[in-house]
Amino acid sequence: MVNTESSESPALLATARQGDSEAFGELCLFYQARLIRQAMVLCENATAAEDLAQETFLAAWRSLARYNGKCLFFTWLCSILIHLHKRRVRANHGWWRWEPVTPGAGEENDPLLHLPDAIHSPDQELALSERAALLRQHLDRLSPKHREVIFLRFYVHESLEGISEALHCSVGTVKSRLYHGLERLRKMKGLDEILDGKEKYL
Repeated sequence: MVNTESSESPALLATARQGDSEAFGELCLFYQARLIRQAMVLCENATAAEDLAQETFLAAWRSLARYNGKCLFFTWLCSILIHLHKRRVRANHGWWRWEPVTPGAGEENDPLLHLPDAIHSPDQELALSERAALLRQHLDRLSPKHREVIFLRFYVHESLEGISEALHCSVGTVKSRLYHGLERLRKMKGLDEILDGKEKYL
């Protein structure tokens, strides 16, 4: 797990939990850009992502007393983000879709790929971007319960224990969903090489 929590955030969080809206506002400013980036993975456009992030902060403020500190605060925010997005999708009678990415639009940095930091030829760059686009398109074919654990594990970089707390399920359930989600992806055409070695994250 990559811990990117600010050293100041625990103090701000403690103050916010005492009802200090200004402290919570500072927390929102600290996490806003990161949360919008995560929302972009789920939403169709930047405007929808920003709206979803703001709705997430509002919901977090209203239920702040329920945060128990057993997972990172940002992970807890992302669990709210996922819940609100799924509720929006159900209201629109649609499916939870990952935002499709056009090859060449930066998806070569997709955390699921863990591509090496190296200089590539134009042909190599094209191949990498095509692989990233292929992976993200196939993620849309997974069930919501499999997508959400992959989202929290590889995009939010949370531990298995943290995901367990955020989703209110056992670590064993998280491992099972992650394993079966990756297995389903591995069986999809063209993803064997991309997913090779991902078992170490189980």
